[in-house]
Amino acid sequence: MRDPYGHLPVKAIAEAVLERASRLGLMWRLRPATVVSVAADGTIRAVYDGDTVPIRVVSMVGPVAVGARVMVVKSPPSGNHIVGWAGPPAPGVGPDGLAWAENNSPAVTAQTVVLSVPMVLRARTAYRVELGGGVSSSAAGVQPLFRLMRAGSPAVQITEFYRFRTEGGPVMNCDALRYIKRDADTDLSTTIQLTLEANTGTVTHIGAPGRPRYLQITACGEAVKFPHAVAVT
Repeated sequence: MRDPYGHLPVKAIAEAVLERASRLGLMWRLRPATVVSVAADGTIRAVYDGDTVPIRVVSMVGPVAVGARVMVVKSPPSGNHIVGWAGPPAPGVGPDGLAWAENNSPAVTAQTVVLSVPMVLRARTAYRVELGGGVSSSAAGVQPLFRLMRAGSPAVQITEFYRFRTEGGPVMNCDALRYIKRDADTDLSTTIQLTLEANTGTVTHIGAPGRPRYLQITACGEAVKFPHAVAVT
């Protein structure tokens, strides 16, 4: 519609064109997002600011880490490409859960919690679980058993690490690795516990200054890519 002086309503026309282009998916948009998973095959998922559902994105800036803040171009019909950083580049992040001690646990016989870490297991995400430190026993031949538990009443076993023969006083290395995952579509706030017990006598989880005993849990990709991981429900 023209005004009394014959001028075109340029602003209104421009706004109408932009609105229609956006509705028809003809506009590219640049939005900030957070990387939430990086799978072993390179598949990346991120969540746009203001959204809650992870989407698949393609990085045009090389490797990205979980937790990185990125800028993503959303292009029709369904392209989502990382083209830059929303802040300084983030080459890597720490573990999602970590418990450690630079001293020994009590000497135990019955199943006892020796380390625990509260954390959020994210939906459809797999995790690498690392056990570290040493172990000693009251006598040669005692077999220690480390278990990974989900805290509760009662606590629920997730998985075991391994049994091996100890030699009494000498400290044996007990580094070990397991994988767990959250298959569900919802996050889970929980506490993961590391327990220790002995088949006879007593065993001790050994830590020292500069060589702590620890339980470390790190996201490593999409749950579907880790069929061997133990599901946490």
